[in-house]
Amino acid sequence: MRKVVTVVCSAVFVLCLAAFPIIDYVGGRLCSPLAVPPLLPAEIVPLGIALFAAVILVTAVIASLVVRRDRAWTIGALAIVLAATGVFVLSAPHLPGFLHGLRDRFVTKVGYPKMREFAREVSQQGFPLGPEGILQKPGIGGNPVSEERQKQWDDLAGRYPFLEWTFGAGTVIVRGGLVELNWGSPLTGHWGFQVAPKGKVGAVEEDRGRVLQVADDIQFVYYFD
Repeated sequence: MRKVVTVVCSAVFVLCLAAFPIIDYVGGRLCSPLAVPPLLPAEIVPLGIALFAAVILVTAVIASLVVRRDRAWTIGALAIVLAATGVFVLSAPHLPGFLHGLRDRFVTKVGYPKMREFAREVSQQGFPLGPEGILQKPGIGGNPVSEERQKQWDDLAGRYPFLEWTFGAGTVIVRGGLVELNWGSPLTGHWGFQVAPKGKVGAVEEDRGRVLQVADDIQFVYYFD
């Protein structure tokens, strides 16, 4: 019985490790981090299961040492878990994640030329932006609702549907030669892309978020907030 428990626990633990980058990537493809009620990151599920499996495995190891039976099985399973954890920690920065999923969705659904077209349009002189170069859907974040503003937004979103890929609609920021579209909130962080219509995108501070640059003038960003 102890052998079966240790094998199952080690297998479950390894599967939980594999679930982390998958959840992250799928969230990017959906343009919204996966969550479980009430607004908890979906990663908490495999984390909880992995911790539970680890506790059972350690308990089995201690029991096998005390009774001096099945020690090879339990210690071997623990070694596999520790090795898998080490490999995951070392490889995690290189595994596909949220920004890779977001990039792949834009590549398949939009394309970089369309993103550049969007950036050129909203950055051109005379484009109707709000205070501080910010454009939001009317009614979002206290943005005043008027028939003219609603028509402008609907026209823009009709030609660039990715503006409303999430329930809260995106926020467009045009500042310093850079056009940024982001989604999110202070609870989840903000994610999106930046395009430099007439230059190159700049770096984002490491402690502020993550960046996936795909061209000199385009990069995807995730701010931790």
